Amino acid sequence: MNAINIYWTGTKNEFLKLKRTFAFWLTIISAFFIPAIYLIYYLLKYKSLLPSNNINPWDKFLNDQIMAVSSLLIPLFIVLITSLIAQLEHKSMGIKLLFTLPTPKWSIYYGKLTVVLSMIIFTYLMFFVMMLLTGSIAGMIHKELKLLTYFPNLGEPLKLLFRSFVSILGILGIQFWLSFKEKNFIIPLGVGMVLVITGLIIFQAQESIYFPYAYSRLSLFSLSQNIENLLWFPKVLIYSVGYFLFFSIFGFINISRMDIK
Repeated sequence: MNAINIYWTGTKNEFLKLKRTFAFWLTIISAFFIPAIYLIYYLLKYKSLLPSNNINPWDKFLNDQIMAVSSLLIPLFIVLITSLIAQLEHKSMGIKLLFTLPTPKWSIYYGKLTVVLSMIIFTYLMFFVMMLLTGSIAGMIHKELKLLTYFPNLGEPLKLLFRSFVSILGILGIQFWLSFKEKNFIIPLGVGMVLVITGLIIFQAQESIYFPYAYSRLSLFSLSQNIENLLWFPKVLIYSVGYFLFFSIFGFINISRMDIK
């Protein structure tokens, strides 16, 4: 069996493990939560949300939701989902049992990392679809909101979502390694939450460009108001990808040396 087949088989097995787990339902809940809140808000407070003439109401409806989730909720989701998925293997010494099987360790580690990454991408896609769906529902119920009069300008929301996704890759690399390494669920969860909150506090400092837990906010609110705001891939996202690649490699090397006795 070649490396591709080994990797594909291991990844499929990892997906099967997630059926009927809370980690799976967490992705669904996370994608629905903010759009549902905004739908209720627009239905109840629609009179104060009526757009001005010649203003596309979709711009505010979509961009406000993305801004609301990107700075705090998405990083916390990454921390929680990585901890939950890794915890599935830590139960009953599952990781040590896996490493005794005649399966390459790299296929176990990167197969599970692929599953986490896929679930995050799925959550982003579901979130985008739910924003459009709830906006359409609000527009049907209250036509004065003009959400059905205009077609959404998707360029800016897609750029913000893309930035948000790439910005959390650094957090993902770190949290996945930490969650895989630590048996105690509370350790990676607690460390991640503290670092996410720290990122929110220090993101305005120039040094925050080196702190991956601040990238989710920096990717949307640039350190300087320059041409980077027009780009899909500003400098901070390059750092995030760098952290992800480093900890993906470092994490595997570290985990592969675990004592399985």
